[in-house]
Amino acid sequence: MTSWVKAGLIGGAVLSLLYLSNYVVPGGSAALACCCAMMLVYVVVCAGTGVLTARWLPAPRNTGTAAGRGALAGGLAGLIGGAVNAVAVLIQSATLDSTEIVSQLPPETLDALKELGITTDVIESSSGVVGGLISGACCCGVGVIVALALGAIGGAIWAAMRPNE
Repeated sequence: MTSWVKAGLIGGAVLSLLYLSNYVVPGGSAALACCCAMMLVYVVVCAGTGVLTARWLPAPRNTGTAAGRGALAGGLAGLIGGAVNAVAVLIQSATLDSTEIVSQLPPETLDALKELGITTDVIESSSGVVGGLISGACCCGVGVIVALALGAIGGAIWAAMRPNE
């Protein structure tokens, strides 16, 4: 198994756990603090997949090769983690009661939405499975692109710092 596949699988497992832990956090200010911490961990994990890939490359390490393989590892990690997150979003959105959510919105928010031409029927019809599919696909796609970039950065930095070790 190549270095980027091993690193990508490890990164994907860590990202999957990170995404799944997001669904256990209660709402409120704790959720905001947890979200910020998770974003930092996400960056470290994605860059770390690139570092692992570069570390496992034979010496002497070329920064271009390390960056390329780090990007592959980051992309694989982002794809695995994103797929797990998309499934979790789909399950969560299928179990949500959109009428209950809409009934909890403040009247000012509903009035502002009506002025924009968005009625409660539109909100209720866009939630559920279709909304979960769209949300999961967008989040997964963006996550893979970011993970690719961070993996490449991590791999290039490690190879530049330790080319002969």
